[in-house]
Amino acid sequence: MLMRTRIPRLAGVALAASLAACGGGTTDPTPIPTPTPAPTPKPPYVVSQLTAVALEAEYVGWLPFTTTERGALDVTVDWTYAANDLDVYLGQGSCDGDSFDTPQCPLVAYSESSTAKPEKVHFDNAVAGTYTIFVGNAGPGDEAVSFQVVLTPSATAAASTRAVRGVNVQPRIRPRGFVELK
Repeated sequence: MLMRTRIPRLAGVALAASLAACGGGTTDPTPIPTPTPAPTPKPPYVVSQLTAVALEAEYVGWLPFTTTERGALDVTVDWTYAANDLDVYLGQGSCDGDSFDTPQCPLVAYSESSTAKPEKVHFDNAVAGTYTIFVGNAGPGDEAVSFQVVLTPSATAAASTRAVRGVNVQPRIRPRGFVELK
């Protein structure tokens, strides 16, 4: 009878020893890695603006500006008289009146509403680089134009100069002239 009680006890001790060797009880647990927090996005900021600059009826004014990081561009153009119809276009590159709506200055965003006041344009995923704002005054009268361009940086704001495809717009305004806005 003595043999029967000794075997189960030895088996129990061997089982406990093997469980301890497998990581149970006496070993330290593996630490859980701390997650890396997402980068805090930068706040939006103004990259270009003008206040109350003259723009004759049937003219298009232009002004280049530069961004240093990738993000979304929001352009807001306002003017004095609601009876006038102004349109806004955003070109990629340093452009002037001669390059308006040409392959040298592809338009990447635009707004041609005949009733919106102010006129607004939004362009996502703008790469760092030079852009040109064009403001067309379809009239009927001369205007005092103000605008603001705001950049909202991307969380992954990698500087890039890769070109963006144009939007294939045929601007409805047929200007009798161009003027640099300043």
